[in-house]
Amino acid sequence: MRNISISKNPNDLNKFLQEKMVEWNVTGMAAAVIKDGELLFEGELGLRDVKQNRNVTKDTLFAIGSASKAFTSLAITMLVEEGTLDFDAPIKKYIPEFEMKNKYAGEHITLRDMLCHRSGLPRHDMVWLDNTSLLPNDLIAKMKHLDLSKDFRETWQYNNLMYIIIGYVIELVTKMSWSEFIKAKIFEPLGMNNSNFSVEVSKKSSDYSLPYALKGDEVHPLEFRNLDQAQPAGGINSTLTDMTKWLMFHLEKGKVNGTQIVSEKNILQMHSTQIPCKLVPWDFNEVQFSSYGLGWFVESYRGRKHVHHAGNIDGFSSYVSFLPDENLGIVILSNTNTPFWTIPITYSIYDRILGDELVDWSGMIKSEFIKAMESTTGVNKSEIKSQEEDIKPSHSLDNYTGIFENPGYGTIHIVKQEECLNLIYNNVEYKLKHIHDDVFTMTMNDVYIITVSFHGSSKKSIDYVSIPFEQSVKEIQFKKGRK
Repeated sequence: MRNISISKNPNDLNKFLQEKMVEWNVTGMAAAVIKDGELLFEGELGLRDVKQNRNVTKDTLFAIGSASKAFTSLAITMLVEEGTLDFDAPIKKYIPEFEMKNKYAGEHITLRDMLCHRSGLPRHDMVWLDNTSLLPNDLIAKMKHLDLSKDFRETWQYNNLMYIIIGYVIELVTKMSWSEFIKAKIFEPLGMNNSNFSVEVSKKSSDYSLPYALKGDEVHPLEFRNLDQAQPAGGINSTLTDMTKWLMFHLEKGKVNGTQIVSEKNILQMHSTQIPCKLVPWDFNEVQFSSYGLGWFVESYRGRKHVHHAGNIDGFSSYVSFLPDENLGIVILSNTNTPFWTIPITYSIYDRILGDELVDWSGMIKSEFIKAMESTTGVNKSEIKSQEEDIKPSHSLDNYTGIFENPGYGTIHIVKQEECLNLIYNNVEYKLKHIHDDVFTMTMNDVYIITVSFHGSSKKSIDYVSIPFEQSVKEIQFKKGRK
């Protein structure tokens, strides 16, 4: 570990990061700071494996989650630059069968629209999450059945599905898989020799991190989330050594060892505002003009342009951030998936290096984060508790069982086990708790409680079940099929 004193910072950065890890209950972390083309700080902190007492190193593999989107965006930019693709041509030019429920959107949506999340389609993440057998053709067939929550190009709405489809476009026009293209055109030229595209590959390494999450006041290990079906949206695993090369590439505006890999003009387009957006549910005077570029968030931090992207997936958080006009950037990789914690740490490092007024970013954002989480979970719980519990179901449990189908979301199975009902979706089994009449609840990710409502045309039959898998549109209806 390189342990240095940051200019105008009275405290050692390594000590500061250790304190913040304790404050945010982070198990392990690798961090780097680059200034004016030099590695100013490289930190290896905490454990990658608590049980085996194995330390984090600069070569420990972490899942970087949605920070992978910038790689997909760069791949598209490369293909645009060589004339193979066009940012602004309708996607149907490359995928003629592509359709959306909003016909106009389906006819006119472009790669640019998809890259900057202005399709009108909300996340609909349950379509792909845990669906490891999902193929791009399957997803494209589902798209025309998914409800939009906003008009096309009306506003920014983060969407992983669109990035999965973008990855398929790369495959169609290059005859290489998305991962083959990223490896050949980005990883190899940048020297990112230890990065990969699957947790199954990571687990074969001698230096990889386990995923952890905070439950109550304790940190517990998690199962790895397999993202093989969603690699272009969040499937990269990388190391601090490799990610500092990625950060340097962007600070150098598309150059690797003095060679221009992508034109500065096109790199700057990736880093430029395409649509206003609001990333976090709070406001601070120091942070203004939040927007999304092409695979990157763009904002003004204390009057300086700030380009960044986080990644959060089960047990892991990552953050890649840079101030291009200051030639200054930060990478953080960690094995705890608390959202937003990397943001205040990054702001604080910038303040110390640049001599700005020190602010308790960690305390302020943690307070706002807690409020947001309480608000999110509190609404669901209050709605459930407002109903009288433990009333006998309207039907026998056997009547609720069966196979239920939705053309966009696929199939759910309701099965009876020991006088209880379980719901199976995308190979994950959820226990249903009866609340009243034909309404049950299921708990997702140990946090979110959502309702599962059964509907029938008579007291003897169940015709369909509705579930709010996507909160911004009407409940998803699954019609009962064969038993």
